[in-house]
Amino acid sequence: MVPSAILSYLGLKSINQNAENLRTKYGGTINLVRDKLESEVIQLEENLRNSLIELFPKLDRNVELKEWIRNIESENPAFKHLFLVNADGGLISTSVSLEWKKWRKSQSFRNPQTTANFNMAEKAEFIKKDFVDAIGLYKKALVSTASSQERALLQSRIGRCYFKIGKYKEGINEYKKILGLGNEEITIGLIPASIVALSQIADGYKALNVSKEQYNVILELYQRLIDNSWDITGGEYLYYLKSTSAEIRRFGASSISINSTERNTEELMNLESKLLEQIRFIELIHKNIVPEIESDLKHGTSSELQPQHISFQENNSTLQLGYFRLPSAFQQSQLLALGYQIKKDYILSNLFPEVLTSVELGSDVFVGVLGEKDSLLYLQHNRPMSNYLVAENFSQLFVTWKVALFDRDGKSIEQLVGRERRLYLTLFVGIIAVMLIGVFVTVRAVIHELEVSRMKSEFVSNVSHELKTPLALIRMFGETLDTGIVTDERKRREFYSIIRKESERLTHLINNVLDFSRMDTGVKEYNLEEADLIEIVRSSLEAYKFHIRDLGFEIESELLGELVMPKIDKDAISQALLNLLSNAVKYSEDRKYIRVEVRKDSTSALISVTDHGVGISKEELKKIFDLKECIIVPSSN
Repeated sequence: MVPSAILSYLGLKSINQNAENLRTKYGGTINLVRDKLESEVIQLEENLRNSLIELFPKLDRNVELKEWIRNIESENPAFKHLFLVNADGGLISTSVSLEWKKWRKSQSFRNPQTTANFNMAEKAEFIKKDFVDAIGLYKKALVSTASSQERALLQSRIGRCYFKIGKYKEGINEYKKILGLGNEEITIGLIPASIVALSQIADGYKALNVSKEQYNVILELYQRLIDNSWDITGGEYLYYLKSTSAEIRRFGASSISINSTERNTEELMNLESKLLEQIRFIELIHKNIVPEIESDLKHGTSSELQPQHISFQENNSTLQLGYFRLPSAFQQSQLLALGYQIKKDYILSNLFPEVLTSVELGSDVFVGVLGEKDSLLYLQHNRPMSNYLVAENFSQLFVTWKVALFDRDGKSIEQLVGRERRLYLTLFVGIIAVMLIGVFVTVRAVIHELEVSRMKSEFVSNVSHELKTPLALIRMFGETLDTGIVTDERKRREFYSIIRKESERLTHLINNVLDFSRMDTGVKEYNLEEADLIEIVRSSLEAYKFHIRDLGFEIESELLGELVMPKIDKDAISQALLNLLSNAVKYSEDRKYIRVEVRKDSTSALISVTDHGVGISKEELKKIFDLKECIIVPSSN
C-alpha cells in the first residue's frame, strides 16, 4: 500500500510538471506572437518617421501645416489624430489648433484722420445713441483707408448701426462687402471677418423673415466653420460652430423646402462630428499630455525621431499615444514634436491577422487579444471562447492588452490535465484513507485485545477469590466433623448440608469458568430437556441461601405452586440465576435485600431477581450480553 501511495504521489507530481511544461511551451508561443506584433508596430512608427522626413522638404510656405499633417496621416493608416507641438506648447492637428499662435487684435488705424473719425463714430454709437451720425462718421473713416483689415472693421460697424435702426437690407449689403474682400486672414477682433459677416447676414435675413435666404447663408457659414476652423482658444470658434449647427438642425426639423441641400447638410454634420471628436482629443492632449512632452523635450531624455510612448486613461478606456522629437531643421520653424494616436482597430483588424500568418501555431490552438478585465478584443477565426491557456501582457505598447492562446475546445490548462490529476488525486487520497482506516482498525483491535486480556485477568482473580470461600467452609466443616467433636446429630446434619451447598456453589463457580472458556471459543452447547423450573430455582436458592444470609442479606422468594415444565438446560438456568444472585450480593451496599420471583403466561416463563443495588445505566444496558465488554458500575467496593 505504501508503494502505491508513493506511485500515486509521483504520478500527481508528474501531471503538475506536465501542466507547467504546457505553460512554458504555450508561453513561448505567446511571447513570439507578442514580440512580432510589437516589432511590426515599431516598424510602422519608423515608416511614419520616414514620411515625416520625406514630406518636409516639399513643404511650401503657402501650404498650411494642417494640410501637411493630413498628407502624413493619409500615408500611415495605422495612426490617427496626428498633432504638432510648438515651442509655446501650442497644438495643431489636421483640422484644429489650440494656442498655436497668438492672435493679435486689430491695431490702430494708420491714417490719423481715419482714427479721429472712428473715435467720433464710436462716441455717437455708444454714448449718444445717434446711429445715423455714427454711420456717416464710419463711412468718412472708410474713405480715408485702403487697408482690407481696417475696411472690414469699419464695414462691420456700419452694418451693425444699420441693424440698430432697422435697416436690415442696407446692413446686409455692408456685411456682403466684407465677403467681397476675399481675404480669409482678415479678422474682426479674434474672429475671421468672413465668419462675422455671414453670421450677421443670417441675423439680418432672420429679422426680415426671409427663411430660405437665411438658411442658405447659415449653410455657407456652417461649411466655412467646418472647412476653415481657427484656433479654439477662448471658445469663440466652438460658440459659432455649435450655434450654427443648432440653426441647421432647427431648419431641418421645420417645413421649409431644403431638399436640394439635404445631402450636403448630412455630409457636413458627419464632418462636424469628426471635428468635435478631434477638438476633444486636442483639448485632452493639451491638458494632460503636452506638459509631459515638454518636460521630456526640455530635459533631453529622448533622441531625435526616437518614438516615445504614453498610455493615458480616459473615460474608462486607455489611449495609446506616441511622439517624436523633431530634428533641428524642424525646430527652426518652432516645431518641436509630432504626436499621434495608434489606431487600435487597425492593429486588431489588419496588422494582427497579418502577423499570425507568419507564426506556426498548429491546428489545436488559436490566438486572441484581451483588453481590460480580460475582455475579448480579437480572436483568430472568430470562434467564441471563454477560457484561455496562457496570456502575456505587452512589454512596450498597449499596457492594458494581453496576447492569449486558446485551446480549440475552449479548455484551460487546468482542464486539459484536470482529468488525470483528479484520477491520481482520488487514488492517492483513497490509498491514504485506506491506510488511515487500517491503522485505526489495528490500533482499536490492539486496545480491545488489551482490554479483553485485562478482563480475563480480573475474571480469574475474582474467580480465585470466589473459590476460596466455599473451599474454606468445606474444609472447616469437614475438619470439624472429622475430629468427632460434634456429637449432636442435628448439628452434624446441618454441617453436612452446609458442606453440600457450598460444594454446589463451588460447582457453580467452576461451571462459570468452563462456560466462559467455551463461550470465548464459540463452542458452548446446551442440553435441552423438559424440567421443573420451580424446583431448579428452589434448589439454586437453597444452595446459595447460607452464603447470602451469612453476608447479612434478606432474601424473599415467590414461586408458583404448580409445575412449570419448559424445555431448558437445567445447569444453564441454575447458573444464570446464581450469577444474578452473585451480582446482587456484590453491588448492593446499604439496602441488602434480594427478591426472587417466578411467573408464567401462556407462552413463556419468567424468572426475576430484584435487588436494591446501584443498578446499570441505560447506556450500558446494551452491553449486558456482550462477552467482551466490561460494564463499569459506580460501586465503592
